[in-house]
Amino acid sequence: MEIRSVQTRFRLFFALKPSPLIARQTDHYAKTIAGGAQRIAVDHQHVTLVVTCDYDDYPYAVIKALLRAGTGVMAEPFDLRLDKLSIGNSSAALRPSHRVPLLYALQRQIAAKMRGAGVATHPGWSFSPHQTLFYRKGRPDQQRVDGFCWHVDQFMLVCSHVGRTHHETLATWSLSGSGQYSLF
Repeated sequence: MEIRSVQTRFRLFFALKPSPLIARQTDHYAKTIAGGAQRIAVDHQHVTLVVTCDYDDYPYAVIKALLRAGTGVMAEPFDLRLDKLSIGNSSAALRPSHRVPLLYALQRQIAAKMRGAGVATHPGWSFSPHQTLFYRKGRPDQQRVDGFCWHVDQFMLVCSHVGRTHHETLATWSLSGSGQYSLF
């Protein structure tokens, strides 16, 4: 019997993360509707702003370029309410029911800085703000929910070790219009 090892791939993405309290509340809500499906880990919950392609080797040069790109972002903080449950053929996610102009402005700025740094987005990817709750096969449905709201005052660069269920936070930047950042 041949045992094959799973090769780790690396995917970089800029994201917004809810506070630990909101993440726990969201997970509790997901537990009530997941029907036994594997939920997204509390510390992995996020809203993806921009994502790269996957890399076979740890992408040091790309990370360096993305750190420079993130440093140049200057945006204002905003409130984000995820108040629409969207169930697709294979996942369930929370989405905002209304367009959030400051969210879209932040996303466009990060994507532009990323392109300016010579880093391409994942082929076929487009921005559709959501926070995935769990993956499972199901019938598509959408419904309004009370929702989860948090004050977004930072964004981060994360490296996902695909297939290893590991997210590595590489940097966090404050949303204050100043472009200041701190490394974690």
